[in-house]
Amino acid sequence: MTKIVELSTCASQKELIEAGNKIRQEISFADIGKFYSVQRDAVKIDENARQFMVPELVPQRIQRMRASAFAYFRGSAKLMSMDLLEQTDTNIKVIICGDAHLGNFGFYASPERNLLFDLNDFDEAGYKNWEWDVRRLLVSIFLAGFCNDFKRSKLDSVVQNACKSYRNGLKEMFESSALKRFYRQTDFQTAFNHLKIKEKDVELFQSIVAKARNRTADQVIDKYTKTDDQGRLKFNENPPRRVHIDKISYDKIVSGMEQYLLSVRTDVAVFLSEYRIIDIVRHSVGIGSYGTLCYLVLLEHSDGTHLILQIKEALQTIGESDREILHFKSGKDISEGQRITASQKIMQGAFDPFLGFFDIEGQSFYVRQFRDMKESIDLSKLNLRQFELYAEICGYLLAAAHAQSPLAACIYGYSDDEKEFDEQMVNWARAYASQVQIDYTQFMQSTENFAENLEKVKTNKK
Repeated sequence: MTKIVELSTCASQKELIEAGNKIRQEISFADIGKFYSVQRDAVKIDENARQFMVPELVPQRIQRMRASAFAYFRGSAKLMSMDLLEQTDTNIKVIICGDAHLGNFGFYASPERNLLFDLNDFDEAGYKNWEWDVRRLLVSIFLAGFCNDFKRSKLDSVVQNACKSYRNGLKEMFESSALKRFYRQTDFQTAFNHLKIKEKDVELFQSIVAKARNRTADQVIDKYTKTDDQGRLKFNENPPRRVHIDKISYDKIVSGMEQYLLSVRTDVAVFLSEYRIIDIVRHSVGIGSYGTLCYLVLLEHSDGTHLILQIKEALQTIGESDREILHFKSGKDISEGQRITASQKIMQGAFDPFLGFFDIEGQSFYVRQFRDMKESIDLSKLNLRQFELYAEICGYLLAAAHAQSPLAACIYGYSDDEKEFDEQMVNWARAYASQVQIDYTQFMQSTENFAENLEKVKTNKK
């Protein structure tokens, strides 16, 4: 078999593409399109994962995952990673997101205050097989589409077109110069232009764009803080999701933030030196991350204005990940927080200037600005045409992100201009979506008593 790992990053693009062609002769599209069912106890795996979470947040996490098969899928990324270890892959490794489902694309602000649209969470990121991202994206299209009551036959076409968009994205990237790939634009309008989307199809998206532009730092401050009796600005609480922490935890975070300043650019560190921390709360977000340690830090500038930074616990991912490429040629080991931030900087067209990390007392965390023009698409409000366009945009952006890795041209060589590749990936995604439905049914059964008890608690509170 072609030894991809022996290919130097100094190999020519032509050589990398040819290597991808050779791999296709050894590992066919039919090979990667075959789903291998894995014998495992999905319920037990989820129960074990809860042991490492904040106990009082587990009920809400379960409640969120019970909402739909797609919600369950979002909360069980590590389960899919375990299954992916047993599938046939090309062994072409790039920096992957690790959780590239439809809901993990969204709006955020660039340092220049432009509104961008790209992958936006990288907790599972690392240097792994590229197929992992493509498979997770395609499966998510099926599951989100089922939630919208789209017909399976229609979804087959949507998924296939999203896969084609991924291939076309690779083609565009590698028919451009390296610098153009590096300086790629990820604003929503550029993606629309790439897909030649008609103006009438973007009306719903434009309203979401307007909403994202209004989600500024000031708006976030107004929503999450209040002035106490002494006239001091503090976070408001929403137990158990958002609560203040004890002094030991508070001091630990303050110490970690001092380390964090060493991980950001010098200009950012100097800017943040003008702020002081005035409050910290534990605040959980999302579905997959819900229940892990997440914090909000309220900072006050010397001029009296405020800034909120988010701290998220960085946990170990499933599967081997060659971290040396994330700390290029240094040979140094890196922490989980550094893995996440390095991957994000590589994959995003532009990234949050406040993105950084720290490690303290055996735990790793990463830091970013909280909700700076951040917004996501409500998939449930999309009609079939809009849903298809959105899926194609995500496929294109995933290709652009993968293209930043040294060996990504091998993927282009392997998959280029082959409709059969799309068809086989659809076959795999359809089969795995069925597996998720089975796992979700078991999850619903195993948590049925929990749901009943939670409803009783809610009723008693009323």
